[in-house]
Amino acid sequence: MNVNGLTNVYKIGHVEGDEWLKPVDGSVYDLLNFDGKPRGNSWKPVRVRRVKTKDGRPRRPCDFPYVLEGALAMTEAATATIGSLLQRYGEVLPLSCEDRRFLVFHVTHFVDALDENASELERASEYPNRIIGIRRHAFRPERLTADWMFQLPQWRGRGPIYVTDPFVNLIKASALTGLEFKRVWPHS
Repeated sequence: MNVNGLTNVYKIGHVEGDEWLKPVDGSVYDLLNFDGKPRGNSWKPVRVRRVKTKDGRPRRPCDFPYVLEGALAMTEAATATIGSLLQRYGEVLPLSCEDRRFLVFHVTHFVDALDENASELERASEYPNRIIGIRRHAFRPERLTADWMFQLPQWRGRGPIYVTDPFVNLIKASALTGLEFKRVWPHS
């Protein structure tokens, strides 16, 4: 909670220069473009590779490599550290990589807390009810409960992952690497 008694809401970002994962087969990107519906019963691990820099060197290893917005890739160590705390917000699914074990967290927990009238939204011209971007977030505080992680139903599962202070504090206290947090609400 911040000084105004409001819950801080952050978007998850990834540290510049840290590791990225990319599907070996580009046609399977849709499998990682999650829609919020559980997939654990039908999931087959997506084959990924670690992306190198332009000059062919490995990127800096981290606990949360970037894979795709809305999908949170993590190492086995990160899963062992925080996986059980995240279970109420989604599911951990295995990835397949030749030289290291990675998993991906699929957020299935949605909170309808966005105040669309007070937010600055970008909408699709051909579908005016569809949000394609949020320039400035405004949330309904009464709808932000004790949730650590959620997605907005307006994104239909294909948007950013939002987290609150307990998640940010957990990541910092556990010294896990690869994530950064951009506070999107309340505004300074």
